[in-house]
Amino acid sequence: MKLYDSINKTLAAQGRNTTSTDMYNFVANWAQWYRGNVDKFHYYYQTLTNGKRRKVERLTLNMAKKVCEDMTRLIWSEKTRIELSKQEQTVKLWEILDSKQNNLSVNLPRFIEKTMALGTGMIVEIKQGDNVLLDFIDADLIIPMSHSNSYISEVATISRSTGLVGEKKVYNSLLTIHQFDGKTYTKEHQLYRSTDVNALGEKISLDTLYPDLEEVVKYETDTPHFQIYRPNIVNNLDLDSPMGISIFANRVDNLKAVDLKYDCFYNEFQMGRKRILVDRTAVKSAVDTDGNNVQFFDTDDATFMAINGMDNQPVKDIDFSLRAQEHITAINTELNYLSAGVGLGQDFYNFNGSKAAKTATEVISENSDTFRSKVNHEIILRDVIYDMVKAVCELADIESDSISITFDDSVIEDKAAAARQALIEYNAGLIDKVEYFVRAHGMEKDQATQYVSEIEDRNQEVVEEEPDAE
Repeated sequence: MKLYDSINKTLAAQGRNTTSTDMYNFVANWAQWYRGNVDKFHYYYQTLTNGKRRKVERLTLNMAKKVCEDMTRLIWSEKTRIELSKQEQTVKLWEILDSKQNNLSVNLPRFIEKTMALGTGMIVEIKQGDNVLLDFIDADLIIPMSHSNSYISEVATISRSTGLVGEKKVYNSLLTIHQFDGKTYTKEHQLYRSTDVNALGEKISLDTLYPDLEEVVKYETDTPHFQIYRPNIVNNLDLDSPMGISIFANRVDNLKAVDLKYDCFYNEFQMGRKRILVDRTAVKSAVDTDGNNVQFFDTDDATFMAINGMDNQPVKDIDFSLRAQEHITAINTELNYLSAGVGLGQDFYNFNGSKAAKTATEVISENSDTFRSKVNHEIILRDVIYDMVKAVCELADIESDSISITFDDSVIEDKAAAARQALIEYNAGLIDKVEYFVRAHGMEKDQATQYVSEIEDRNQEVVEEEPDAE
């Protein structure tokens, strides 16, 4: 893309490393699928019987966003724990992480979801006065520079704004270059201005727009104040690029197939609705004996269709048979291909004829593909969160000799095994009936207590009704 080529040219002129910009075309395409509206797919022209063409919108289930949402819920939830060695240190840390400016509990899952969709995301820790702020950056604003294997040690981010110089519209671009050499983290700011949206333009003074921003900031540290997050899958689209790929990057054909079949499912009801053919003369108004115009058919009712040549059969009912179940089966087949392809496993989704595809189950077992994908993505996320917390603690002067990150595994459970184990422990007298129903049937404790009480009451009634032995 032209803007990224312009940025690379500017960086190369400064003697800095640059990488291919081809990935941004993919990122732009993934963003359209994530939005649920792809220009070259969801809008097309249809030729009518009269030869005219009309623009038609293809309906979508927006499964690209759905798979990113569900993968995010698997690897992150409000039950995930981030703790330091001492309680008071953990409290101080979370006062920063969940401050109004950072709101990590809300912004981190959003960041993870967008990274799953766009392939790459970046977190930057910023010291601003007495506050430590977190900046979450999307893939289209990240330009990797130096990297070794998958580790990016130098990266540029861009922030754009528009303004007016005289009567001309200008595009201001703040380029921030982050560099870490293992001992020092350096952050450099450069400001550019252009009248062309696709060009970086000429370098101008930072004071023009950012008088309080230092041109170069350095920290002596063993922790970079930026983290790059990517889904833990290989970038097979550009093997030399350090950027990641969307979890649905290799499943775009499946996304198309799902939407094609869903759109066809909708059209099946639109085109196959009941119609009544009537002779064209029957829809004309007539004058009755009192001189009033009388309309025998409601001409605004789309059920009626007036045609010529119905003299021998003035009214004919046409009721098409719908192929609803065939469409539902076809959609579910494509959903299985899609869910398996993105790592959620077979039968994760079930389309039952409603607008949305629903998750088949809220519980996954430890030997499932879904569980393996969850653990696989958590490997990189754990490292990102660890370095983020370490950088925050350094900037906020919080002791961080031990950082503990515990992901929520409550969705991972083998129900059958749990029920068997609960029965064994109940028969052995290790747990009571209430605990058995809590663990084997997922009841709340109050619900289980009431259920056991009702069983005991029914058993007592049976005993009292038995006749005495003669």
